[in-house]
Amino acid sequence: MEDEVLELNDNAFKATAMPKPDIHSLVNSYLIQKGLPQDIAVTFDDVTILDFKSDIPSRSSIIDTRSHLARDIFLSTPLVSANMDTITESRMAIALARLGGLGFIHQFLPIEKRVEEVKKVKRADSGIIENPLNINPEATLREAKEIMDSMQVSGLLVIDPSSEKLIGIITSRDIRFESLLEKRVAEVMTHAPLITAPRGTTLEQARLILKKNKIEKLPLVDENARVAGLIAAKDLLKIEQFPQASRDAKGHLMVGATVGIGKSFSKEAEELVRAGADVILIDTARGFSTRLEDAIKNLRATLGDIPIVAGNIDTPEGALMLIESGADGIKVGIGPGAVCKTREGPGVGTPQITAVAECVAVAQKYGIPVIADGGIRGGAHFCKALAAGASSVMIGWMLAGTDETPGQPFYEDGEKWKIYRGSASLEFQLSRLDREESERIRASEGVPSRVRYKGEVSAVVHELMSYLRSSMSYVGAWTLEEYRQKAKFRRQTTSGYEEGKPYG
Repeated sequence: MEDEVLELNDNAFKATAMPKPDIHSLVNSYLIQKGLPQDIAVTFDDVTILDFKSDIPSRSSIIDTRSHLARDIFLSTPLVSANMDTITESRMAIALARLGGLGFIHQFLPIEKRVEEVKKVKRADSGIIENPLNINPEATLREAKEIMDSMQVSGLLVIDPSSEKLIGIITSRDIRFESLLEKRVAEVMTHAPLITAPRGTTLEQARLILKKNKIEKLPLVDENARVAGLIAAKDLLKIEQFPQASRDAKGHLMVGATVGIGKSFSKEAEELVRAGADVILIDTARGFSTRLEDAIKNLRATLGDIPIVAGNIDTPEGALMLIESGADGIKVGIGPGAVCKTREGPGVGTPQITAVAECVAVAQKYGIPVIADGGIRGGAHFCKALAAGASSVMIGWMLAGTDETPGQPFYEDGEKWKIYRGSASLEFQLSRLDREESERIRASEGVPSRVRYKGEVSAVVHELMSYLRSSMSYVGAWTLEEYRQKAKFRRQTTSGYEEGKPYG
């Protein structure tokens, strides 16, 4: 199939320039290649991955799990977090980016808060912070504390408003034991002269300066003592600690942001991109629609080359529509999620292995990656979604209950839990009534759930990636791309599936 893949250039791909593909032939050919049935739709437990003769000595020998998310965005860990209000805000996005994946900030916050969440991610492990947070010397300690708390930073540069010169720095240690929060910043800050470095200082040069002077923050200044950036010791340590992290060209953690297809979605997307979002997800339950088609075209014209992911769809015809509209990545999955009732209520949705495979059959012809969204209940499902051809997997339920998800844990029945709910659940709709006057209650297509507290998300990600490397070793694939090409399935009976479970 490699000779069929269209090479992407720096400009938005114009799928309409190509002749219409024979979707039926593409899909049938791909299903046969994968060992999947053409006459019936199957999901994860209906199939098993075949093993092949392998020259891989052990799973630990596999180091290349790099995958394509959208346009020029690649992930070391082919995992993205679901854009749900109980899954992804800045804490989850930061944690996943450090682990080589990516988080999509959900769309159910006011745009001002979504912008803040994106900025928190971009400032988390910054390398060189180009526009460091600052404060007026006449501001109060209360104001300084509020900025530091809201932006999750430990210090602010103090800049004279008239000369725009750096005159000091105030840190959380300076105000930790201050009871009079109405004091001026100028009364408590560390005054200039400070240890600084010139604009253009490299991270390695900064490391030596920080070490020599035993300081935590190094302001960068121009020839007029105006702030040109900031390098923090903790950021340098994070870069060393997380070598596989998903970072942009400037060393900042990468983050996705989500918009719906409401009236102001285009303006919201522009604000999120200005805040630093690396990729925009346009998300709607009914992705095979003229509304989403028009929304993609609108954003493509507005955002230029910013990567756009769109979904959800579950048919090859839907995949082709999104690609022709200008999407750089497509999200596949209708109804497989743990808290989704679309299959049970409206009765719509293709079982996920077939849905992913059929959409990949079309998308790969245009070099467009597929995100498999939903239904992942363990390592086998994660591996099978990628084996079916997905370039990455969106996960909600398996990440639910971790430290990094929004919301507080609670105790019930002698155990620790967190809340996880579908974005179309009745409870979620009720929570939106106060924010959106036009919102009305409709028949729910999701449910609320409680999930056991799981600790840090890194444990979940490491377990999934361990299973993936093991699966790759069985297939004989040294890289994830090779795994996606080589992996084949065989259907199994219910009793065959049960046989594979631990017992006794």
